[in-house]
Amino acid sequence: MAINKIPFMVSTSRNIHFRTAKIICDKTKWTLMKSIQQIMWAYHARGFHVTTILADRGFECIRNSLAEMGISLNTASRNKHVPEVERYIRTVKEREWAKAV
Repeated sequence: MAINKIPFMVSTSRNIHFRTAKIICDKTKWTLMKSIQQIMWAYHARGFHVTTILADRGFECIRNSLAEMGISLNTASRNKHVPEVERYIRTVKEREWAKAV
């Protein structure tokens, strides 16, 4: 997600609806992996274990790194996105827009 050209890493879980949003400096493989690890630590701190990540095709570059960690990556089709994440992004943007008005 990007707001005013500032990129964010956004995540949400399907079952427990735990949501995160974090500013990232770029969309490189290293930055994506670091952000995913921080999100996973947040889940582990709450007693959850991440086994599968649903993402768009921009995360394809970290598939092997995730596989080494025992996490399967399921990417959406071309020009498609994960519906739960898209809805969360719309909610965040609407709330920020409402604050600005």
